[in-house]
Amino acid sequence: MIIKPMLGDWEVTGITAIRALERRRLARMGVPGLDGDLQQDLGHESLAVEIHGSLQGDEVRDTFLTAVRERHLAGEPLAFVADIVTATQLEQVLVEECEVLESNDWAEHVRYRLVLREYVEPPEPPSPVDDLGAELGLELDLLAELGLTGLELPNLLGDVPSLGDPVAPVQPALDGVRAATAGLGEAIAALGALFNSPPPP
Repeated sequence: MIIKPMLGDWEVTGITAIRALERRRLARMGVPGLDGDLQQDLGHESLAVEIHGSLQGDEVRDTFLTAVRERHLAGEPLAFVADIVTATQLEQVLVEECEVLESNDWAEHVRYRLVLREYVEPPEPPSPVDDLGAELGLELDLLAELGLTGLELPNLLGDVPSLGDPVAPVQPALDGVRAATAGLGEAIAALGALFNSPPPP
């Protein structure tokens, strides 16, 4: 089945050759003493479609150039269909390059070259900081209430008696010890005088 190459709703005319280029991104790392290179696969590059064509006549040329330049300058992704992209996942392309060559080989003859690059939809931007945790609103409210309840924990304990002065309950016992040892100082002084006195002659 032959599919006419279509760029959006515009049929690309005057095509003489069309080719597709598919390539993987490979990082090559040379290792001393190892034959060959280590390869790290970094994924598949966007598919490129290169179209060559020729146009004859001023009106055909002007119509073609107006259409292709509008799409190139717009920089918007366009649907693209052609036989050569069968069995690929290409759906939309950007007009990456548009090259036009006029020559005097034939009168009013124009050659062109288009490069279409596969368009990949960029990922969604990250959510702003203001929305961080917005989906946890109910859970955060419950945790906040629990935290505020914890701050009121002393009120939950009820009336706690005051400890007051710890010496007052044992004061009578201390008075008894003081009375029992009141004459101890005089006895110690008498003993000291006895031991410090000079021996009898």
